Amino acid sequence: MSQLVTGDALPPLLAKDLDGNEVDLTASVAGSWAVIMFYRGDW
Repeated sequence: MSQLVTGDALPPLLAKDLDGNEVDLTASVAGSWAVIMFYRGDW
């Protein structure tokens, strides 16, 4: 996957929330400004 640049659309991105439910991050931020932060947690 290539790096996103200003104006690019967010590619399809699915993740699981804290309850284990699948969330479509692309759809949840469609039409809005957003910051998506990934936290890897404890290893």
